[in-house]
Amino acid sequence: MTSNTNNRPFSKIIIAGAGPSGLLLALLLAQHGIPTIVLEAWSWLDTRLRAVQYGVPATRLFRRAGLLEDFRDASIPKFPTICWRRSADGEKLAEIDMSLVEGEEDRMTVLALGEIIQIMYKHCIDPKKSRGLIDIRFNHRVTGTGQDPDKAWVDVEIGKEDEEKKHERLDADYVIGCDGAGSAVRKSLFGHEWPGQTFGCRFMVQNVYYDGFEKHGWEGGNYMVDNDHWGLIARRGHGGLWRVTYGDPVPGLTDEEYLARRPWHFKNMLPGNPDPDQYRIEHNNIYNIHNRCVDTFKVGRILLAADAAHICNPMGGYGCMTACLDVGGLADCFIGYYDGLAGEEILDTYATVRREIFLKYVDARSVKNLDRVAKSDPWTVADTDPFFGIVKELNKDPEEMKRFLMKVSSIEHDFTRYYDKPSGTNGAAKGAAEGIPRDSGVEGIEAEVALHTEAV
Repeated sequence: MTSNTNNRPFSKIIIAGAGPSGLLLALLLAQHGIPTIVLEAWSWLDTRLRAVQYGVPATRLFRRAGLLEDFRDASIPKFPTICWRRSADGEKLAEIDMSLVEGEEDRMTVLALGEIIQIMYKHCIDPKKSRGLIDIRFNHRVTGTGQDPDKAWVDVEIGKEDEEKKHERLDADYVIGCDGAGSAVRKSLFGHEWPGQTFGCRFMVQNVYYDGFEKHGWEGGNYMVDNDHWGLIARRGHGGLWRVTYGDPVPGLTDEEYLARRPWHFKNMLPGNPDPDQYRIEHNNIYNIHNRCVDTFKVGRILLAADAAHICNPMGGYGCMTACLDVGGLADCFIGYYDGLAGEEILDTYATVRREIFLKYVDARSVKNLDRVAKSDPWTVADTDPFFGIVKELNKDPEEMKRFLMKVSSIEHDFTRYYDKPSGTNGAAKGAAEGIPRDSGVEGIEAEVALHTEAV
């Protein structure tokens, strides 16, 4: 791993976590000549069931990173609609026609996150795509961090699960925690304290094959509105693969007890009200869901991004979307600093702006999204929720809907606006004061609709 770092303000960055955010950050930095060491605690890439749809802001970033073509090749060719249905009878409450943007390069991408990570990894280890600047080390579990005025470091436990472990200290100019919701980097800074809330349900995620979806004319993504049987049912892959997710509202059961309740949920949510012998389940995960955010994304030379810094419930898909935008913005900040176009304070700007965006937009709206499907009256919500009113108005003008689907999102932020600022100009304060639009009234509701179509 080589790079010309003469006369540069820093020469090495350690990234904890070889998940999508860590790999994407490493790739964006490598393409600009900045070397990284990526530490992964596991022996393998994490391909568990998680996100599968990535909207316009993430797609733009994937294109910039040189990943989009490979993602498109692996994904399903079309995702024609996003709709909200009443679980009791399958009736559509509102619908967005995604075929309006099917010719747009930056349209939504649909691909399981496990496949996304594998493609990212191939790019990271390809010397032509990464310029040989990414050093990925598996079986390197971060156990602690530290820093002094000149450098930061991580303490790591090295070795496979069944091996005797070695312990080393690795140092760099900066350490970035991209190591997920259980982040060791975050815990080293703040312990187990993490402001926010845990919701009183268990979130059930499974891949499902069921010919009833096609038989009953279902397609794309379907948000299910019901107090007992709420969630998202969406086409996920080739060969009739669908992802069925729902929240079981009863707290405190064992995993086995939750799985025993699954046929009841499926019968009430899937079209045709099928029995277990009519569908096939492949893979499942069971989660607690949370909305949480740390008090700061930066402590000296140690920074946090993506799920290591914040998490939110899955209704709306903001988790992966916001993670991508975090690391895209952080990459731009490091690039500007590396090239002398910004002072080191641009890293403080990143920390301030991305946290404010999460709190003002992602956190609040994701809770609204959850309440819409889980707490609303499914028989009246289509007429009483302003969100659905905006969708219906946009549907009256296909060109306006198309423009709306491709617009720049309120959760995006262009950190290159702070380039050409010498050190000492207080970029962080400028970013916090000027960088984040206000959210009020109809504009806030419209933005909420836009985020749904970007990040479902």
